[in-house]
Amino acid sequence: MDRRSATLFLSGLAGLPLLGLSAVPAAADGLDTIMQRKKLLVAIDLGNPPHGMMNAEFKPTGSDVETARLLAQDFGVELEIVQVSTANRVQYLMTNKADLVISALSITEERKRVIDFSTAYAELQCVVAAPKAMNIASYADLAGKGGIAVTRGTVNDQELTRGTAGVSGVQIVRFEDDPTSTVAITSGQLKIYATSLPLLNQLRKDNPQLDLDTKFVMKGFPLGIALRKNETKLRDKLNAWVRANLENGKLVEIYERYHGVRLVPAELAAKS
Repeated sequence: MDRRSATLFLSGLAGLPLLGLSAVPAAADGLDTIMQRKKLLVAIDLGNPPHGMMNAEFKPTGSDVETARLLAQDFGVELEIVQVSTANRVQYLMTNKADLVISALSITEERKRVIDFSTAYAELQCVVAAPKAMNIASYADLAGKGGIAVTRGTVNDQELTRGTAGVSGVQIVRFEDDPTSTVAITSGQLKIYATSLPLLNQLRKDNPQLDLDTKFVMKGFPLGIALRKNETKLRDKLNAWVRANLENGKLVEIYERYHGVRLVPAELAAKS
């Protein structure tokens, strides 16, 4: 480049910002977005009782619904429930259709690679249930017993798949959501159900004639409020909120009212 060309090139840059040196505005944290919008968008599966369901007046209710309402109230914003299925909870979060997921979402290492969680606000036990007459006490006993209903992509599915990996003769039948899995059991299509203990308890409550016993616990998982990665302000505020509402008993009362189980905050904190 000759001297005249170099001069023209440099003069052309004079009116442009020095991109390497100028400050680049940081992306808004999720908390900023929520507070500016004055509305909290929470993804909840309303087909997963007693976490999320519709009452007799066709209004959302359940432990996760009440948790979301308490959170929005304490944040001083309006709550909008974004109805999702078990399979697409995380997808709605990642595509910005929801700010948070409060929907019986277990804290697992696999999920933590993609999303963040608050400290645990509740707990979920994954169990295998079957008729009383069936002799089932472990994964090995599932061999040759017929199809096992489970909802695809849930921790129930993950634990059942892992636990039966070395067992031949096990037939896992995956359904896309909890209501469909449940229908397979209540209709008699399948006899064995890998699911969460709260869902099982609700199923037995709604169908007292159903012959379905808890055979063994696959694993217990802490439940967290899910948010997108790198939303530090929102995560810190959620953590402080969860701790405060476990200590003051509000989250404990909500969980006990819907699940009949009393949470122990110290034990939850140890599992987060």
